[in-house]
Amino acid sequence: MQTKSIMYNANTTTHDSDVMSVNKKIIEDSDGQWTAIIAPPMTITAALLSQHGINADSALIIHKAKINNKFHTLLKAAQSPTISTIVTWDDELTSDEIFQVKATMKAYNTECVIQSNKKLH
Repeated sequence: MQTKSIMYNANTTTHDSDVMSVNKKIIEDSDGQWTAIIAPPMTITAALLSQHGINADSALIIHKAKINNKFHTLLKAAQSPTISTIVTWDDELTSDEIFQVKATMKAYNTECVIQSNKKLH
């Protein structure tokens, strides 16, 4: 499995289907392991997961309210042997933290999908 990092630029007012624009090839390569969706900015439903090629039975959704430190949560998830793909959004993360998360995910061979909620200028 090759590590990939995708930045998706979207306006925070877009519809769920636009905000969660995950590359289906990354998800399909998960080999039966968990897809961790960390701090999604919207409600994630089984239908929304299915629409993006994610099996609800293999999705682990960690809501913002359950996270004390998003950066550390991402690093721990990247190091988990049972998680093959992590989907998150770049809010609350600095550029340095995003760089460190990508490096950790590459080292642990975890797929990295970081989507952007930041508005383009």
